Amino acid sequence: MPAAFANLRAAAIDGRAHNIYYRQSQIEKLHQTLIGAAQEIKEALSFDYNYSPAEVAAEINLTLEAIKRDYASLQPAKALEDEYLLANGSDAPGSRQPAGIVYIEPCAHTLLFSTAVPLSAALAAGNCVIVLLENSLKRLPSILRQALQSSLHPDTFAIASSPVSDPNILSSSIFVDQNSSETWPRLNHLASLARSGTVAVVDRTADVKLAAKELVAARFAFGGTSPYAPDLVLVNEFVKQAFLQAVVDGCREGRTGTRSREGKAGGANKLDEQLQALKKVDPRVQIVVQEAKAAVAELSAREAQALSTKDEASIMKVIPVKSLDDAIDLIGNTSSGAALAAYHFGTPAVGKYLAQFIDARASFINHVPRGLLVGPAYPATHALELSARYTPDMFSWARPGFANVQPSSASLAAQLAASDSVAVQKVLKQALGPLKAMKRKPGGGVGFFEQGFLMNAGLILTFTISATAIGSVWLWRNARMPW
Repeated sequence: MPAAFANLRAAAIDGRAHNIYYRQSQIEKLHQTLIGAAQEIKEALSFDYNYSPAEVAAEINLTLEAIKRDYASLQPAKALEDEYLLANGSDAPGSRQPAGIVYIEPCAHTLLFSTAVPLSAALAAGNCVIVLLENSLKRLPSILRQALQSSLHPDTFAIASSPVSDPNILSSSIFVDQNSSETWPRLNHLASLARSGTVAVVDRTADVKLAAKELVAARFAFGGTSPYAPDLVLVNEFVKQAFLQAVVDGCREGRTGTRSREGKAGGANKLDEQLQALKKVDPRVQIVVQEAKAAVAELSAREAQALSTKDEASIMKVIPVKSLDDAIDLIGNTSSGAALAAYHFGTPAVGKYLAQFIDARASFINHVPRGLLVGPAYPATHALELSARYTPDMFSWARPGFANVQPSSASLAAQLAASDSVAVQKVLKQALGPLKAMKRKPGGGVGFFEQGFLMNAGLILTFTISATAIGSVWLWRNARMPW
């Protein structure tokens, strides 16, 4: 075990990072260092990833806002009050204990956010932290390595240049794995399911221009590398042409977030390779529009291989569907598990129907949250919250304490201690009582099949009445005619 990791283990055992003032000072230094290196970070993000100025500003802003939020959560007066709840005779059901060591393996997508945000939350929770920053030709990892090492105390922070494999570290720490492919992560893993697909459905009732605007931004922003970029867009065939035209207009207006730069052909090469691979799977694929590092393709094949792959290049794959049920069946037949996210465009009723029957970890109706596109996928073991990707509570264990006897516990203690058969029978009588009556609306409502029956009955009745009336008039007139 490297000496730096041994020092971290000793510091974690001693609880050196538990002190709230120490945590405050570490986050203050982290924040100040990142602000001081902001210009270098901006240039590195632009050079390494070819981000637009707006995308660079968005990543830096979201990163620093997360650090400020973690810092604001540290309240010394409240922490002192919570520490002495039991001593003062009060319950402490929300008491938590730092995990000790947190090991972070960030993803390459929006590396600044993916590294600094979980680091800040782990520090705020009172942990020692190891961050993996492998040697790279890119500028940003080197800048982050220098900034973090200069600002954070070496007894409670360390950088790994290669993935940590020491079982003593992995078994006793919280592992932030942003590149995970496991379906069911372990309890001490904050795993982002990076290989899970993201889907979108555009119904015939949708605002086509809004859908195109949102999905173009989601698919092509930040180089199209976000795990929440839609891998497959299912469009009702009645609005397909209008949607594709709106997507083409959006690409031509420069909303794809991709810019060509001399000497940076890697993205274009990856795009060409993936388009060729797509054509092998679906020979009838039609390229609707292709730019330097972005493309829109209309698929005709419905094989799982063509639809379920996670894109590594900025390709919007569009496939027409006949109905909502067709879209639901297609997604269900081609996906191997819950989608990472689903974007549904249509009326609220359509959005509800799709969200109910398309299995996704999160569903969004008629919009794509832009903050979702920055950073790794949300940890699979926690519910998605748009306000924060990582929180200090994720890096601590629940350790509740109780100083007072709960009423239910006191009642149970009395029952167990009862020796009187009358008291025992009374308890049993209460247990064997009926369920509380719940009021329900009377049945017989008009449902789908009832509506069809009533409609058909109405048509038949209308036809019968009309025919009878016409026949009666005809008979009356003929009866009055002289023969």
